[in-house]
Amino acid sequence: MNVSKVWILLDSRHAGGIESHVLQLAQGLNAHQVDVCVVFLKDYGAHPLYQHLQALGIQYTVLDGQYNKLYKLLKTQLHAVLHTHGYKAGIIGRVVARLLHMPVISTYHAGEIGHGRLAFYDWLDRSSAFLANHVFAVSPKIAARLPIGAEVFDNFVDNSKLSLGQGKQVAFVGRVSDEKGPDYFLQIAKLLPEVEFHLYGGGPLFTQMQQIATPNMHLHGQQDDMSQVWSKVGLLVMPSRFEGLPMAALEAMARGIPVLAFNVGALNKLICEGKNGWLVAPHDVQTLANKVNLWLTFSEQQKENFQLAAQQKINHQFASHVAIPKLIEKYQKLYI
Repeated sequence: MNVSKVWILLDSRHAGGIESHVLQLAQGLNAHQVDVCVVFLKDYGAHPLYQHLQALGIQYTVLDGQYNKLYKLLKTQLHAVLHTHGYKAGIIGRVVARLLHMPVISTYHAGEIGHGRLAFYDWLDRSSAFLANHVFAVSPKIAARLPIGAEVFDNFVDNSKLSLGQGKQVAFVGRVSDEKGPDYFLQIAKLLPEVEFHLYGGGPLFTQMQQIATPNMHLHGQQDDMSQVWSKVGLLVMPSRFEGLPMAALEAMARGIPVLAFNVGALNKLICEGKNGWLVAPHDVQTLANKVNLWLTFSEQQKENFQLAAQQKINHQFASHVAIPKLIEKYQKLYI
């Protein structure tokens, strides 16, 4: 039986990795003629994803954060599937779907362990995973933290209209928070004072970074549209303490931007050492700095070889044309 509609549920204030994934998912399903609607659990004001969805002609709706509104929205849907992303959307979405006897799939994205209230939500999210008909995790480590069996399903990007980047910047792209390691990025800048470093993103540590940034560190803040930023980047540095399979790495490599990262999460599935980027032992900032220097000494031909290898890796394993048909098959099987 064909699925009549896929409802993608998330709770989101800003652009980030989950939001990028949801956009890629909705865009891919839409391209495969699947009726899709993105549901924002709560209205936090203007959101950059709204404009992207509108531009692609993809339906979306914004709720008030109450489970009963989601219940009313979905209760008349026949042969539909709910696909949740993030802890709050997962907890509420799975309960509502169970009440409605609607199949529900949950994708787990977070590699870090929260503190305080976030730690409680993380525990509740994982503990209620059994309510889903099927569970995806974006890395083996995230899957291992779940109390039930989860299928590792890699993140993916639509690379059909992307060309090889010509940027030169050494850049950090992501949330400016402890798990992403912006402090390590600053340490690299201190080790290489003659090199210009660029940080794109906002978050709880952004103000602190402004106060301690070196003259060669340029802080650009939260980016609601990365399309204009990627064209400036030549090398992406990801000194993260925790990761799943980060969308920023996929989006960079799809444009031929090599990635230099600590070997955490599932980045070793993406980065081939010395071919399309580099993996470094966690906390080894000196080696990160050495690899930045190595990249800057490369000839144009050496850089192009890395760029082409990065694009090819995405096209063969992490592109929408590979992932979306597999997801559609999963949706259909929920009604067999």
